Amino acid sequence: MYKNKNFFESVACAVKGLVKGFKAERNFKIYVVIAVVFLIFNILLKSGIYDYIIYIILACGTFGAEYINTAIERLCDRQCREDDSDIRFVKDVSAAAVLCMGIAFFASQLLILVPKLICLF
Repeated sequence: MYKNKNFFESVACAVKGLVKGFKAERNFKIYVVIAVVFLIFNILLKSGIYDYIIYIILACGTFGAEYINTAIERLCDRQCREDDSDIRFVKDVSAAAVLCMGIAFFASQLLILVPKLICLF
């Protein structure tokens, strides 16, 4: 079993994981586009510090949930190639975690940005 020797090696492995996950999963690209669009709106509408804090927490939470889901799915697929109801359950529940975070991220941004957009008109 491989163990990182120091903090910097751990960070380097984590960065490799970020890149691999982004390249491997179409959903990462979708979440990045959504996050960038929300960020642009936050900048243009001059959101406050607390709006950005909410944005950062929920965007990172959504990305984190997607990375965990990707790892779980990859591990499940490697361990069990045939259709198995328990594996399906694990994969569905881990995907539900991503969905929950995505809904929270999307809903929070709508609650923050829509009133600001309405005020413009």
